[in-house]
Amino acid sequence: MKAKLWIGTALNFFLLGPGYLFFTPRKLLGAFLTVGAVLATYVEQVPLKGLADKTPFEVMFVAFFCLALGCAIDGYQEIKRSLAPPA
Repeated sequence: MKAKLWIGTALNFFLLGPGYLFFTPRKLLGAFLTVGAVLATYVEQVPLKGLADKTPFEVMFVAFFCLALGCAIDGYQEIKRSLAPPA
């Protein structure tokens, strides 16, 4: 149980969503987070031609770190709840 908990948490931190897909009933949320993260990461990693100021990309990096951390914490709590034996 603990391995699934930490695997799901790590998946949500690094990929934003697969922890929900694999370990919780919240499949739609997981799918949207995963697709959004992949698309936004593409935008983040491709520098715009002629853009001298990197500030927008630095802000985007911080924003995605916050999203990843939030998803990891929420995923941890959700997976822990879903794996807990019924009372």
